[in-house]
Amino acid sequence: MFSIKNEDKWVKISLIVIIAIFFIVNLYATLRYGTENYLGSFEKFDNDDIKYIRSAWELADKGHFIYNRVDEPTVFIMPGLPYTLAFFVKIFGKFGGITAFRIFQAVLQAASMYLIFLIGRKIFNSRAAILGCFLNSLYIAEYYATTVILTEILFKFLLLLLIYVSLYAIEKKNLLYYTIGGIIWGFGCLVRPTLAAYPGIVLIIWIIKKYTLKDMVKFTMVTTLAFSIVMSPWWIRNYVVFHKFIPLTLSSGNPFLQGTYVNYDQSVDYTPYKSGKTTIETNQNEINAGLYRLKTYAVKEPLKYAYWYTIGKSWNLWNAPFYWKEILGVSFYAAIIFHWLALILAIVESIRLFIKRNRDFLFIFTTVLFFNLIYLPYFTMSRYSYPIMPMVFIIAGYGIYEFIIRRLKCGKAANSNC
Repeated sequence: MFSIKNEDKWVKISLIVIIAIFFIVNLYATLRYGTENYLGSFEKFDNDDIKYIRSAWELADKGHFIYNRVDEPTVFIMPGLPYTLAFFVKIFGKFGGITAFRIFQAVLQAASMYLIFLIGRKIFNSRAAILGCFLNSLYIAEYYATTVILTEILFKFLLLLLIYVSLYAIEKKNLLYYTIGGIIWGFGCLVRPTLAAYPGIVLIIWIIKKYTLKDMVKFTMVTTLAFSIVMSPWWIRNYVVFHKFIPLTLSSGNPFLQGTYVNYDQSVDYTPYKSGKTTIETNQNEINAGLYRLKTYAVKEPLKYAYWYTIGKSWNLWNAPFYWKEILGVSFYAAIIFHWLALILAIVESIRLFIKRNRDFLFIFTTVLFFNLIYLPYFTMSRYSYPIMPMVFIIAGYGIYEFIIRRLKCGKAANSNC
C-alpha cells in the first residue's frame, strides 16, 4: 500500500530526488523567512498565527486551552494545532519549540509529497504521479505555507492521508481500512472542523460504486466509532467547561457574517452587532447579524446574492495561490501565472476524463468540489484552497502524461489522424 519497491528504478530515483529537494527548500524557507512572516505581533497577539503560539504557550505552561483571551477557555478553535505546537514548546522551550515545529512542518511537507505520489499512482499511474509531484514541487505556495504557523501544513498532510486510505477502503471493502480512515478523519477534524462533512464525499462514491445498503451501514458504524473515540476527549472537555455538547467549535460567526457582504464590501448596507460578554456570545451575535442580512438583503436582490454565493466566492477561493509575501525571489505575478496554468490544465483534463467516462479520478474531483462548496457560506480566500491544490496537480500531471503519450503514438504512426 505504501511501498514503492516494485516501481521502476527511474521512478524511485525521480521520487526520492523530488522529495529530497522539496524538503531541503521547505526547510530553508521556513528557517530563513519564518520570523519575517508572522501575520500578527507578539505585542498585540492580533492574528491567527500569534494566537496559536500563545495558545500553545499557555497549554505548555498552565494546561489552559485559550485563544482570543488568556482569561477565558476557548471553543473558538479546534485543538489539533495548539496541542501539536505545545508538544514542541514543552520540549524545546517557547521559541525553540517554534523552530522545532517549523522543522516538523518541513518533514510533513516531504511526507505529503510522498502521499501525492501514492494517490496519483493509485488513481492513474506512476508516471502521471511523478509529473504531479514535479508540478507540485514548483508551486511556491508550498514553500510559503511552511513559513507560517497555521493549520495548512498539518491539515493538508492528514487530508492526503485520509484520501489515500479512503481509496483503498472503498476498493477493498475492508473494515480495517475504514477504521483507520475514521481515526484519521477524527484527527483531521481536530485540526479543521470543515473535514467533519468528509463522509459526504465517500457516500457519493459509494453510490457510484453501487455499494449495498448493508455495507453502507456497516462501514458507517465502524468509521463513526473510530471517529468518536478520537473526538471524545474534546467532547468531554467541552461539556465539562461549557456544560453542553459542542462537537466542533462555536466560531463560524465572523466568517459567516463577513461572507454576507457582497465582494466583502462592508460600506454597503453595513449591519452593526453587539459584542457579547464572552466570545461565544459575540459569535452568536455575529451569526444573528449574518442571518438578518440574508433575510433582508438577499431577498431584495436574489440574483446578486446567488451569483455572489456561487461564482463570486468560488473566484475568491481559486483566483490566486496562498502566497501573501514574496520569498525565494519568486514574484506574485509569476506565482499567479503558474497557479492559473495548473488550474486550466486540470480543468481541461477533467473535462476530457468526464467525456471518456473515467471513474477513477472522480474521488479527487469530488473532493475538490466538496471543499469548494463547504466554504461558500463563509468568507472565502486563497488560503482555504491551498490544502486541495495537490488534487489539482495530480489531475494536471495526468493531463501532461496523456499529452506526451498521444504525441509519442503520433510519432510512431505518422499516417494516423492525431
